[in-house]
Amino acid sequence: MRFRTIIISLCICLSFSSCIREEAANTEADIESCTVSDPSVLKMQPIITNNTVIIMAQSTIDITHFAPEFTLTKGATIEPPSGTVRDFSNPQTYIVTSEDRQWKKEYTVYVDDISDIKLDFNFEHWEIIEGARGKQWYGFYEISEQEQKQFIWATANSGYALTGYVTPEGEKLTNPLIYPTISYEAGHSGKGVKLETKPTGAFGDMVRMPLAAGNLFIGSFDATVAGQGPEEALKSTLFGLPIAYSPNKKPKAFNVWYKYTPGEVFRNEQKEEVPGKEDIFDMYSILYEPTDGKVLDGSIQFDDPCIIAIARIKNAKPASEYTYRSIPFEYRKEIDPSKLVTGKYYTAIVFSSSLEGAYFRGAIGSTLIIDEATIELEDIENIEDHLN
Repeated sequence: MRFRTIIISLCICLSFSSCIREEAANTEADIESCTVSDPSVLKMQPIITNNTVIIMAQSTIDITHFAPEFTLTKGATIEPPSGTVRDFSNPQTYIVTSEDRQWKKEYTVYVDDISDIKLDFNFEHWEIIEGARGKQWYGFYEISEQEQKQFIWATANSGYALTGYVTPEGEKLTNPLIYPTISYEAGHSGKGVKLETKPTGAFGDMVRMPLAAGNLFIGSFDATVAGQGPEEALKSTLFGLPIAYSPNKKPKAFNVWYKYTPGEVFRNEQKEEVPGKEDIFDMYSILYEPTDGKVLDGSIQFDDPCIIAIARIKNAKPASEYTYRSIPFEYRKEIDPSKLVTGKYYTAIVFSSSLEGAYFRGAIGSTLIIDEATIELEDIENIEDHLN
């Protein structure tokens, strides 16, 4: 009895000790949000990726004296301090240090003028993004007229990193080449982008997301939302940016070179084979006006009343050689030229290796290769020719 009493007392003491022990210092070193003193100068909420912050601002602001403010993970610090006035004529670097002081993360912060985004995309520019625990994936960007990087392209590669997938050959996600969206050396002209539908392994099966389509789109992706389940994953992809057009010009056609090979077996979200069904890709460009702050996401409905014009591929077919498609914009509403030139409309471009990939249906191995995409413009006085 005495021995048992001693043991119980010891357990109580240990339990009490663990309760009053100091909580371990946080090891995360992330920027969680970005704000500015006058939100009216922003065209949209800043886009935060793994190691970049993109601030889309009005062309009237003085970016040589600009002071963004940052919210960090618990206990983290940033250098230079949040709210420091800096010259963003060139991208600025910030270092975030974790609460336990053991981890540092470097962020590059860009302030982009919406009038400086070109509408022809050759996919020559990419860099390797460093994730947690040695994971690495491709990130794509454009180069502005001022020779600055513009991270207007997003992928779901950072979400794929959360799956912990390991190939049958034992390759881990520390190899950027096994992700769904990668650079492709043999493009139609120079480099292109390879999008491939990939398995997500045991983790994906458990959360009813058994595959990940290769995708590339203008907009942003939030991996923390994507990992919460199939319904939430649709909200993790935000399509479009507020791009300003040349005066008296409007989108006429969405043009691209592509190759496509469907995977062998089409499966639904339960991984069940769908006999007789062949996978196919999707690609489209949309001009739309956000209403009440609503930005189109992965749950997009193509009859949404916010859509001004859309150019979406029809009769998509496999192609073993590079094939050119010019897809005309179909206008659903009369266009406001003043909104076009000031970036009040959002422009989205979306590519996917599986048409139903957003709902985790498709064929493993389906591969779409794209290159030389453009939004072709025409004079705005011909708008009535495109109204349905």
